[in-house]
Amino acid sequence: MAVFPTSILLLGLLTLSQSIFIPPSLTGPLPVGVVSYELNNTSTFPIRDLMVSIFYPALESEYQKHRLQPDLPLVFANDYSDSWLDLPQNASASVIQHAYNSPHISSSNFPVLFFSPGYGSGRLYYNGAAQNLASQGYIVVSLDHPNDTDFIVYPDGRTATFNESTDDRTETDVVLLRVSDNLFVLDHLEQSARENIPGLVGSLDTNRVGILGHSAGGSTAAQAMLNDTRFVAGINMDGPASEPVESAGLDRPFLLMGQQAHALNSSFDPTWTIFYNNLRGWKRAMIVNQTIHHHFCDSLYFLEQLSADGYPEGEGYLNGTYMFGLESAYTANFFNKWMKGGKGELFHGPSEQWPEVIFDG
Repeated sequence: MAVFPTSILLLGLLTLSQSIFIPPSLTGPLPVGVVSYELNNTSTFPIRDLMVSIFYPALESEYQKHRLQPDLPLVFANDYSDSWLDLPQNASASVIQHAYNSPHISSSNFPVLFFSPGYGSGRLYYNGAAQNLASQGYIVVSLDHPNDTDFIVYPDGRTATFNESTDDRTETDVVLLRVSDNLFVLDHLEQSARENIPGLVGSLDTNRVGILGHSAGGSTAAQAMLNDTRFVAGINMDGPASEPVESAGLDRPFLLMGQQAHALNSSFDPTWTIFYNNLRGWKRAMIVNQTIHHHFCDSLYFLEQLSADGYPEGEGYLNGTYMFGLESAYTANFFNKWMKGGKGELFHGPSEQWPEVIFDG
């Protein structure tokens, strides 16, 4: 069991060796590369200007020739992240990924996963989880949704902002637009992956794709599976279920993973129980004790490492390092079962290694 340390991290001018790495270490054995680029979703009107990141297992023989990727673009770190998380100036800019910038991919044979971020926060606050999955042998695609993400930085330096308080759309409206973005990117990868992933030979398997997400991204994962059968397995991390998939259900494997309050048959979120009862394929619902909503994104780790006060919820909650390991263990074990023929042993019952996990259904 892990709780927050009480020591205060002193921040200064950081060299690479002193920088904060996210995740703290990769949970898998494979080196990771990352590319990011702009893509216009022309399937909608008006056209939606997306930002896409792809994390992938990198070629062993040449990845170290490339630089490690800063976790956040400098303008995002300084103009948004520090103030949003109430961090000291320049703190967010000190965070570095374990992923290398644009090395050759080692193979096209790895399964593809789509990662959908929470409403407002965007793809960059899930870089840690995406790297962990890539290190375990997956190609992980994450994207920012315009008019849904608080702050987006494009390659030419443009920025786009969004104020959640002015958004009068329904949850279903938001989720369906997000699904259209994901389907457009999936179609794009089917045709153009080699143009964007260095060293890719052949094509990606875009006919059997997994999808996971946090908060509204979890809702998006479920709805994408209803809309397109290329998505064969999915995970909702602490997000509600939205219509129409809430009532329609799914016939393919799906995992609900939530904070300690997000139990089935509770008043916390009745949509989970309705959706779970309408699932017709393999299904599990699990809660993680000693967690709240933001345990499923990188902002928890940012606060733990970069804020003098640590995570403001105080003692008794799982720390970010531990949560990276737990989340990676269960998400990878799920997708290994359904996309690589694994045994899914973590879903057979309680785990001594992860005692905070309780299977609720």
